[in-house]
Amino acid sequence: MIGVLFLIFNQTPFFQPLGVPTPQTPVSPSGATAITKAVTSRSIDAKGNATGETAAFNAKTDKIVYVVLTLQNAAKTTKVSYTRYLNGKYIDSKVAQPSKDGMTNFYFTFEKGIGDYPKGTYTVKLYVDGRRATNLTYVFK
Repeated sequence: MIGVLFLIFNQTPFFQPLGVPTPQTPVSPSGATAITKAVTSRSIDAKGNATGETAAFNAKTDKIVYVVLTLQNAAKTTKVSYTRYLNGKYIDSKVAQPSKDGMTNFYFTFEKGIGDYPKGTYTVKLYVDGRRATNLTYVFK
């Protein structure tokens, strides 16, 4: 087996065989804003925490969907955005910013006016500063 020996000053040497991937944990660049949690909910509390967490909504009785995010390292200049789809077809998109530096609770609200929500599967693609962060899926039955 061919390998490479790495010597690091003041540390124990280690051996890493060539062609063998090293396990990586996906992390944001140091100091970059990240979405650490994303859920859909029927309601939120006064601090912006999800209080009716669900991914299944009733088209007749549910009128509001909250997409509730927990942010890490958010500055008020951070751009948080979404693109939303119903059964794979584009519906809408929006860009918003935290109201203050260090804000951790952040949410988008989707409200239906008169009538029932269209039934189907909704996908919300979430972005931080233009980089894809995560997806959420919820359904209206």
